[in-house]
Amino acid sequence: MLKISQIHTPIGELPDREHIAKKLKCTPSAILSYDIDRISLDARKQELYWSASVYAHVKNETRYLRLKDVIQAEREIYVLPHGTLADRPVVAGFGPAGMYAALILAEAGARPIVIERGKPADKRAEDVERFFREGILDEESNVQYGEGGAGTFSDGKLTTRIKNHRIRKVLEEFVEAGADPAILYQHMPHLGTDVLRGIVTGIRKKIISLGGEVLFETRLDSLLVKDGRLAGIVTNRGEIPCSRLVLALGHSPRATYERLLENSLCIEQKDFAVGVRAEHPQAMIDINQYGAYAGHPALGAASYRLIHTAVNGRGVYSFCMCPGGMVIPAPAEAETLAVNGMSYAARNGRNANAAILVQVHKHDFDHGQPLDGFSYQSAIEKRFYRRGYAAPAQNIRDFLKNQVSDDFVIAPSFPRGAASEDMRQLFAEDIVSALLEAFPAFDRKIPGFVEKGIMIGCETRSSSPIRIPRDDNGVSLSVAGVYPCGEGAGYAGGIVSSAVDGIRQAENILLSAGE
Repeated sequence: MLKISQIHTPIGELPDREHIAKKLKCTPSAILSYDIDRISLDARKQELYWSASVYAHVKNETRYLRLKDVIQAEREIYVLPHGTLADRPVVAGFGPAGMYAALILAEAGARPIVIERGKPADKRAEDVERFFREGILDEESNVQYGEGGAGTFSDGKLTTRIKNHRIRKVLEEFVEAGADPAILYQHMPHLGTDVLRGIVTGIRKKIISLGGEVLFETRLDSLLVKDGRLAGIVTNRGEIPCSRLVLALGHSPRATYERLLENSLCIEQKDFAVGVRAEHPQAMIDINQYGAYAGHPALGAASYRLIHTAVNGRGVYSFCMCPGGMVIPAPAEAETLAVNGMSYAARNGRNANAAILVQVHKHDFDHGQPLDGFSYQSAIEKRFYRRGYAAPAQNIRDFLKNQVSDDFVIAPSFPRGAASEDMRQLFAEDIVSALLEAFPAFDRKIPGFVEKGIMIGCETRSSSPIRIPRDDNGVSLSVAGVYPCGEGAGYAGGIVSSAVDGIRQAENILLSAGE
C-alpha cells in the first residue's frame, strides 16, 4: 500500500481516482482502491485549496516510490489487548477518559463498573438548559458533571497535538455512535454539543451491551486502602470492593480531591492558566482567515490560533476556539462563576469566541499544600460571581484604555447577561499586564480584534492545577491499584487526548492481569 501526500483539490472537492492518478502520473484504472487519510486547508497563498493524503492500493506500486510525497505504508490498526482480571475494575468519572477506559475494558470482557456523579446526557441537558435560562445551578448536574464530562457542553473539538495510534480508535468509535464519518479525515474535526450528547449515550449503551455497568448520580467519596493497596471505594451510595480503579474525575471536583488527599493519594501542584473569553463577529474572523472565500459552504465558520509571549515571561494564547458559538456559564459550585465556550454542530451563531489564557505558575499560588491551585482558581471565580450568574465583561479597546464600557461593541452571547466591569480589578497584576500586551499583538494578526471584540470572564478551568503522579505502568505512586487518568489527573487536555489516555490506562490494567 502507498501513502500519497500533497494531493491538491478545489475547496469542497474530495480526492478521487483522477486526482490520485494525476499525482502519480498514471491512469485512473491503476488505482485499485483508496482511503482518505487526512484533508486540510492550504491557505498559504491567495487561492485556497485542500491538501489531502490518501492510502491507496496501486498496480505495480514500487515504480511510484521514486516520486515525491509517495511512501510505502500501511494504516496502523488498533489491536485490543488481552488479559483476564480476577475482579471487575471500577472507572470513576464518565468523561472522555473514563468513557474510553470503560469501553476498552468492556471490549476485553472485563465488565467494568462505571460511577458518575452526574446524570445521563438527556437529563443533564435539561438541568444545564434550566441553569442557562433561570440561573438555577444543580451542583451535581451541570456543565462540569454528568455523562460525557465537561466536553459535552463545548464545541466538541477533536483536534489534538499528540501523535498516537489510538486516535483512530477514538474517532472510529465516535463514528459508530453516530458522528459524521468525515471526522476520520478532517484536519480540524468537531462534533458540536448537540451531536455529542447522542454520541456519548451511544457509547454508554455499547459498554453496557458488552457487560459493563454505568451508575449515575454515584459520587466517589473516598478510597479504601489496605497496606498501600486499593481494596475498594466509598461512594454516596455505599461501598464497592475493587482492586483496580481508573481515576478519571476531571478537573472540577475539588472536594473529592481533598478527600483523596486524606486517603494518602499523592497529588502534586502543576502550572495551569486563567483568562477570559474573547468574543468577536464571526464574519470578521471569516474574512480575515478566508479572504474572498469567506462564506464558502465547504469551509464553514473560520477559527484562529494565537500565541504571544509577554515581557514578564508569561505565555498568552488562544484555546478552545468556538466558531459560530456562544460563551456559557460553567460553574460547579454556587456563587462562583467560570465561563466556557460552546458551539452546535452547525456553528452558525453570529459570534466567534475563544479563551485567551495567561500562564499561571506554581509560585503564583504555592503556599505549601498540593491543592493550592484550586484555592487560586476558587478565589478568582468568587470575585467574578454576580447575582444571577451574570458575567463581568468589557470591550477589549476599553480594557486597553483603562475605562469601563458604556456599551458593548457586539451583543454578548452569554445567556445569563453581561455586566460591564473593570476587568483589571478582577485579575492579578501579572495576568492583567500580559493581557494588555497580548491584545494589540493579536490585533496585528487579526485586524479588528481590539476594536470589535469584547472580553467575558473568567475562564479558569482550561486545565487542571494538579497532577496525580503515576509510574510507567500507569499506577499511582502512593496507592497500588489506582490508575490516575485524563485531564483532571494532569495527563491530557481536550476530548481526544483524554480519550487516548483512558485507552492507555485500560491497556495498563489489562496488562496487569495476574498480578
